[in-house]
Amino acid sequence: MELASMSWKRAEEVFKDIDIAILPVGSVENHGTHGPLGTDFLVPDKLAKMVAEKTKVLVLPTMPYGVCPHHRKFKGTINIGHEALLMVVRNIVFSLFEQGIKKFVFLNGHGGNDPALDTVALELYNKGGIAATIDWWVLAGQINPKWVGGHAGGQEASAMLAIKPEWVDLNEALPLKYNNLTEKLTCLNINTVSFKGANIKIMRDVKDVVESGWFGKDDPKLATKEEGELILRATVDYLVDFIEEFKRVDLNR
Repeated sequence: MELASMSWKRAEEVFKDIDIAILPVGSVENHGTHGPLGTDFLVPDKLAKMVAEKTKVLVLPTMPYGVCPHHRKFKGTINIGHEALLMVVRNIVFSLFEQGIKKFVFLNGHGGNDPALDTVALELYNKGGIAATIDWWVLAGQINPKWVGGHAGGQEASAMLAIKPEWVDLNEALPLKYNNLTEKLTCLNINTVSFKGANIKIMRDVKDVVESGWFGKDDPKLATKEEGELILRATVDYLVDFIEEFKRVDLNR
């Protein structure tokens, strides 16, 4: 059930026997030269709607903007910052909490959003509700290790080929080349370098680390629509099972 499709009168009826909602959250940011800027909100949006086809849950309109200052050098990136995302998600959650929605699933498509989502989740818990934050790309990699993804790599590109194939051009994908800080400070990802067997966090803008905009072990050139469909279906099946169990959580504490 999508909230956006309802009249207020229909919502009034629905809210009488449902107390759980999915809030898809994403970002508008660089996804390489081959992927669309909207990847991070388009995938959670699709997953949430697929979940709603299989279980009784309220799907909220997707929050497309997120916290992505590390992609700011790539054209088209829109960063609303931590404070703005926190304020918006907080107001969404507590508007609905007052109307009887006590449980939320934050279906997240971008790691930079996590601190804001965690803050709201704890505030909600302290008021008598509860929220689960699920980073879909992490979940997919846990369901099947071969689906472990980096950023704008094969995992996300495959998912987008299954959702909006006309928005993906794998022929435009550039080779991965990290800009290491020194010969001994070598990049493992956008904010981690390796030195003498240990990992050190060093924050930099993504474009200064990888000019292509993507990173990880999952080369986007190997992405396929078929693999994307498998990823989406397996992730949805897990989410449906989780939500059914999450519904059983007793909030009388």
